[in-house]
Amino acid sequence: MAQIGKYFTSEEFACSCCKKTAPSTRLVSILDTARAQLGPLRINSSYRCVTHNAHVGGAANSMHLPQDDGRVLAADVTYVDSTKRHGEHILRLYITLESIARRFSENYGIGLYGNFVHIDTRGEVNRSMA
Repeated sequence: MAQIGKYFTSEEFACSCCKKTAPSTRLVSILDTARAQLGPLRINSSYRCVTHNAHVGGAANSMHLPQDDGRVLAADVTYVDSTKRHGEHILRLYITLESIARRFSENYGIGLYGNFVHIDTRGEVNRSMA
């Protein structure tokens, strides 16, 4: 397992279909910061190949798909502790991720779902990795 960031491994961001992975540095930084504040987090979905994205009904222009430079800019995140995957805990995760993302960039995407939060760093689209 390759460690990326402080708390995550590259495998946690990998496509469940083809096992490819390439999360953006900014995405990992946001999630590391959230993990430091909230405790153990789980990546439900990050990198999606075209086949897997179609299988799960993802948007054709999903931030979960690799961008032109190969990086993926999105992750669906929840808690490792399954007793926290609802209500106020997910709302706290959403608020925390939104606050952190806003510090990194004005251009990000966030979505609140029943048992997870989607976060993306769409402001990185078509930018070099520098």
